[in-house]
Amino acid sequence: MKHFIAIVLAMAPMAVHAGESFQATNTYVTESKAWPVDQATGYWMVAFEGVSQVTEGPIDTMRVECHGAGFWGPGGLDGGGICIHGEGDDTFILRFDSKPDGNTWTILSGTGKYQGLTGSGTAVTEALAGNRRISELVGDVSLGN
Repeated sequence: MKHFIAIVLAMAPMAVHAGESFQATNTYVTESKAWPVDQATGYWMVAFEGVSQVTEGPIDTMRVECHGAGFWGPGGLDGGGICIHGEGDDTFILRFDSKPDGNTWTILSGTGKYQGLTGSGTAVTEALAGNRRISELVGDVSLGN
């Protein structure tokens, strides 16, 4: 019985800090540049500005601004960047990685009510007409308060 109580007590802090499901749809206007190296490869840079519409999780719908760069080639994209979510005192920054096998994101830091925010997940981004993009983010986040 003592071992069972010790295990339950050891697991209690994990339950308090368990992540919550997170889902958001980011819509952006994009500005991009590309420099072909040859007919099959090159280097790209992109800047996005728009809105992150949160549909699940403890984060508010807010402004989002992203900057990234990387290479493309026969195997797909390989690059990454950062996104700054929010304005003023309540913001957080996430890192995104675009790889041939998929896109991922990880929260790096937060301020104000997002201080201590952690989380990670996947993203699927689609180019739309008129220099626009849409990204579906899915993962888990924890406010860590």
